[in-house]
Amino acid sequence: MRFGIFKDKAMKLLISAFFALFVIAFAGTSTAQSQEARNLQAEDVFQRFLSAFTNSDVDGIVNLFSEDAIFWGTGSTELVEDTAGIRLYFSGLSKRPPGEALARAKNFSIMELSNDSVLISGMWEVVPQGQKTGTPLRISMALSLQDGVWKIVQFHNSAMPGS
Repeated sequence: MRFGIFKDKAMKLLISAFFALFVIAFAGTSTAQSQEARNLQAEDVFQRFLSAFTNSDVDGIVNLFSEDAIFWGTGSTELVEDTAGIRLYFSGLSKRPPGEALARAKNFSIMELSNDSVLISGMWEVVPQGQKTGTPLRISMALSLQDGVWKIVQFHNSAMPGS
């Protein structure tokens, strides 16, 4: 009888250990998938910015930003701290026919800071219609998950030196 109690405890311990390993294994997989999903969602925001820029869609650009975003555009002379200022900055795009210039990513990196904060830093370019290359630009943006939607909370864009 004494060995029966030991055998039962050993079996419970073995089952508990197996269950714990199972949970840890899937938790790690879930976290990795979640990080990958967050990175893809952040990249999607960058691609939607580029698409809206290409299509001269000022509303599409502005809607990507949080209401209290901080913004330095290439031609900004002052720090912009609201979407009204961001709309004013991009308002000239509405005069350009959609597709007259192609905005495309050249290379960029995504860094996850937390489950709801991501940084994107890299290069993009604006290519006039009919040309193969365009104006290279540097970009850095911070995105934050707000009410289930990724929003740009910080944006800095500048021309590449020597371009």
